[in-house]
Amino acid sequence: MHEIAGRRIPPEFTIEPYTDHCRQICERGEHALIGVSPGNGYFNEQRLTALLRWASSVFDEVDPIIPDASLTHTYRALGWDPERVRTSTQRETRRLRRRIARAWVAAEVPACRHRVRVLSEFTEHPTYRSLLRRIEQVVAEKPHVRNVFRQASGLALASHLKGVEPSDRQLEVGMGYLIAELPVCADTPAILGVPSSVHIYHHVIPTMPLMFEELFASPGQAFAVVRPADAAPPPAPAPGVTLPRPRTGG
Repeated sequence: MHEIAGRRIPPEFTIEPYTDHCRQICERGEHALIGVSPGNGYFNEQRLTALLRWASSVFDEVDPIIPDASLTHTYRALGWDPERVRTSTQRETRRLRRRIARAWVAAEVPACRHRVRVLSEFTEHPTYRSLLRRIEQVVAEKPHVRNVFRQASGLALASHLKGVEPSDRQLEVGMGYLIAELPVCADTPAILGVPSSVHIYHHVIPTMPLMFEELFASPGQAFAVVRPADAAPPPAPAPGVTLPRPRTGG
């Protein structure tokens, strides 16, 4: 893509819509949702500054979102007690909020456009609750879907377990991270009240193919890989882990 909504795309980042439909949503340039993962070294302040400046130049609205309500599942999978889960989640969320706020200022975007969202803002939204139930049902009933979530859970836990294989229980509990964040990714327009939305991330999320198949993303929902133009290709998956590829023609 070279333009979004008639605006030239700055060269600092590349954007790869996941499907042809995603490309059509991208071309509207109405809203971008940027998932900012806790503990992910990719989202340092310099990178966030560049990404927010880039996104704000091509999308009408930009919302970075911290999956705080999802993070609790990862900490529970590690066997932490409830109080440690609570305090660690709050501490990490505050740290990310401050980092994103500094990045907005450094990006020299007008203050009226500065936003920082957290997933817990939306977990009682009727659309979120409805989608969450649907996703939980599909994961429970379809073994091939469940397997994708288990693989993704293992990837998410790997950095915490430092080479130790996660147990079945850890994989099951860790899946909650992915399940909890998917409703916002499946229907951002309804949950955040925007006309259409592009969920952007720096690589294809393992569960993303399910969004456009079994989990039924809304018509106004898109996903796109946005990466620094000079970035090296993403690392190969670990042995035994199958990661999806963007759709041909997307």
